[in-house]
Amino acid sequence: YLYLGGLAGASSLLAAGADATARPALARTAKLGAAGAISLSLVALVHDLGRPARFLNMLRVVKPTSPMNLGSWLLAGYAPLTMAAAAADVAGRYRVVGAAATAG
Repeated sequence: YLYLGGLAGASSLLAAGADATARPALARTAKLGAAGAISLSLVALVHDLGRPARFLNMLRVVKPTSPMNLGSWLLAGYAPLTMAAAAADVAGRYRVVGAAATAG
């Protein structure tokens, strides 16, 4: 899940740069790549935790000394933004929301 999370983050930065330089095809590809990578990262993290209930259990507290806990929190905040950015770009609607999600 660490590799896929890094891939998603890099794709998001590439998408933001493509949006800033008016390259819509690259931006769409990067946003979809980020959404796919973060989805697979979520699956890999839940698999690593052993069962889905443990993912929710990780969100009870913030524990800076636990990489799994911080990864769960980062994933819970980043994944919805990535999905919103990709969905807005594919749908061609809510461009302001998609731009804010990409910036986030």
